[in-house]
Amino acid sequence: MLKTSLQTPSGARLQWIRSTGDEDLHWLFLPGGPGLGSESLISLCNLLQLPGTMWRLDLPGDGSNLTSNISHWSSALIEAVSQFKHVIVVAHSTGGMYVLSVPKMEDLLKGLVLLDSAPNAEWQVSFGKRVSDFPIPGLEALQERYKESPSNEFLKKLTIASAPYLFTEKGLEKGIEMLASLPYNFEACQWSEENFDQTYQAKWIPQTIPTLILGGEQDLVTPLCLFAKANHFQRDNIRIRSIKNAGHFPWIENPGDVTAAFKDYCRWLDFA
Repeated sequence: MLKTSLQTPSGARLQWIRSTGDEDLHWLFLPGGPGLGSESLISLCNLLQLPGTMWRLDLPGDGSNLTSNISHWSSALIEAVSQFKHVIVVAHSTGGMYVLSVPKMEDLLKGLVLLDSAPNAEWQVSFGKRVSDFPIPGLEALQERYKESPSNEFLKKLTIASAPYLFTEKGLEKGIEMLASLPYNFEACQWSEENFDQTYQAKWIPQTIPTLILGGEQDLVTPLCLFAKANHFQRDNIRIRSIKNAGHFPWIENPGDVTAAFKDYCRWLDFA
């Protein structure tokens, strides 16, 4: 009997979503942030009808998964993926960067989907310039208060205040509603900022596994052009696809194109 919740020795948490058809195929949905938790992917998971079993994956110390410290993220990620034989990881934003920082993933995965992620830390430069050129009133003051007294509540307020950078105008209201529902974890966010984000560089490029890289056409945080201009990612087993009229959470604003992209990917897997 399939368990609805699994915990790895390093503290990763897998929560069952649903199973359809292929019992041997497992989709692991890894959130970005970090600090937002896999609850940020619930609307995406509800949208998709995928063959096999779908799981939400929280690394230790992320979101509501307080079992351990996020500094154990790499071993926890390997443990989580190793729970099953045929695994496809669907990773959003920083979650995708974590996956690309663990070369062992190539040997453990059947497939990989990266949503609004990046191949290196260059995204921080482009996003920083965007923030500088188009400041949100009151955001800088809130950032200073957060630095002085970091807390889950302040991280929540800061993230919601930053929503215009994350969503198009069309998706802003629904996006804020989603952000307001998440279990924030400022310690995970701070750890990543201090130990990962600034020096991030992909340590492996998928050589054989079918890899889909999706990004919102209007994503201001991790624009898809970062992958499009990365020569090492221009391979036959890697497909890069832009989602029109969408930002950093493209399934919020354009669920139809995101669904279509996953359907195309499933058809591709059948022939890979």
